[in-house]
Amino acid sequence: MKKLTAILKGCNLVDKLFSLREKEINRKIEGAKDDCERRKAEAEIKYENYCKELGEKDVDYRRIINGMLECKQEIMDADETLKVIAEVEADLQSEAELEEEKEK
Repeated sequence: MKKLTAILKGCNLVDKLFSLREKEINRKIEGAKDDCERRKAEAEIKYENYCKELGEKDVDYRRIINGMLECKQEIMDADETLKVIAEVEADLQSEAELEEEKEK
């Protein structure tokens, strides 16, 4: 049994909504991944735009470099968050034993 399913079954739901809740949780995880990927893509585009600005005349190099650093940090943060989300997702999808199964 998947860990997420085991957790939800342990909630003592009166009705059989645990599979719907499982789907909702999985959708939220997918949404979090999509959000990180979107933020990463936006930061990559901004970074490339800053790179192009470096070639222009009379530019504020400090502003551009600071912007580039912020973009790189956003990209790194998004990558790290995606790794953590993958770990959480893998943990929730891993096999788990229920207490009643352990007692047998």
